[in-house]
Amino acid sequence: MTASSDVEVAQSGAREGDAERFADSLAAVFAAAALAYIWGYPLVVMERTRRLLVSRGPAPAGMNRFVHGTRLLTHRDREVVRPNNDTLYSSAWLDLRSGPVVLEVPYMGDRYYSFQLMDAYTNSWAYIGRRTTGTGEARFAIAGPGWRAPLPDGLSLLESPTPTVWLLGRTLVQSQEELPAVAELIRRYGLGGLGELADSAAAPAAAGEGGAGPDALLSPQDVASAGVGFFDELGEAMAANPPPFGESALVQRFASAGIGPGLRPSREADPARRHALEQGLLAAEGLLARGRVGDDQVVNGWSYSLELGAYGANYLLRAVVARYGLGALHPEEALYARARTDSAGETLSGARRYVLRFAPGLQPPVDAFWSLTVYGEDGFLVDNPIGRYSIGDRTAGLRLAGDGSLEVLVQRDQPAAGPSNWLPAPPGRFELSLRCYQPRAELLEGRYVFPPVVAVG
Repeated sequence: MTASSDVEVAQSGAREGDAERFADSLAAVFAAAALAYIWGYPLVVMERTRRLLVSRGPAPAGMNRFVHGTRLLTHRDREVVRPNNDTLYSSAWLDLRSGPVVLEVPYMGDRYYSFQLMDAYTNSWAYIGRRTTGTGEARFAIAGPGWRAPLPDGLSLLESPTPTVWLLGRTLVQSQEELPAVAELIRRYGLGGLGELADSAAAPAAAGEGGAGPDALLSPQDVASAGVGFFDELGEAMAANPPPFGESALVQRFASAGIGPGLRPSREADPARRHALEQGLLAAEGLLARGRVGDDQVVNGWSYSLELGAYGANYLLRAVVARYGLGALHPEEALYARARTDSAGETLSGARRYVLRFAPGLQPPVDAFWSLTVYGEDGFLVDNPIGRYSIGDRTAGLRLAGDGSLEVLVQRDQPAAGPSNWLPAPPGRFELSLRCYQPRAELLEGRYVFPPVVAVG
């Protein structure tokens, strides 16, 4: 072999080596982008939700102020997927960078209420309410990470993992007749700073009295349409709410792909790297779109999860819940069971009629309440002629059979027997959600058997 051919071979090998290294680099960017999308999806959804809720309406609430619902939610409310129709919501977004925020709650009697405290990554890190702290008058200091200072007497300290907290309250309404009294009660929930009485004045609810109109849509969850710009949003959100120290290796991996606090990958000049970022996002979006909430336990077609609320390193589950059930409670607070098919495995549809029969003495075992709700394919409540969105142990006029069993009729048109046990369904596909608040051990230990959803016509 001549000297010139030796040079040509060496150059060819160098080019092949460069190409392989470049391909490996793009593969690493793709993988980091896919993981960052799944890991960061909840953080971006929370930030989008925060911006929506604190700024909308003629009198925006801003931070550290309550917005109280004054009515139960209906099909017109479309800010958060799969809302309940049983409680009044109280929502406040807290900014703890300047110091703790004090929450005051009045005496609640035996009424079910809870405040769920979610960090910026959607982990529910604390609860205040009937199950955890009782129903007496109380005051709580909610502080940011690492806050250390003496507290005034009578305050209980709760330390958040992130500077941003979503404080989401639920207060049970037993009937429409007591709605005004409950609305007045929740106005006594107060927020304020240390050294001052909590300010019970809440910002007015937005148009529709606490419910967004149809145009509010699902924009917080629709992040994939931002393309590579998603990673810009993620970088901004990470700067405001840094991930825990234990995830530093992940953060370094993201940084190697140009993703991280304060970084804006959409400005990446290299088209090949931008393409790898976009393809990683699309691959992860496809995985997320196929995800399901609460499928680790299945009984008679009902699926539920005992892992909701705090997710640890289960980033896919955390992302799926942020997409399909943002604000899901720990199972100890509320167990959610969902049915998408009937007892024969067929998809639930308004083209058919269904019966759900609770045998005598076998309604869901709870210490608070239970309710069964219909949601359309889009995850929202369904418009219907009698304005009934859920049915449960507080529904007026429910009729038990002679043996004490309860049959719930789920169908599009009103049953011939009348509306007493009727849960209206939409004309197309739908799903059922059975909420069990303060579930007893039979539910949490898997000993309770959910009745099948049986098609009868």
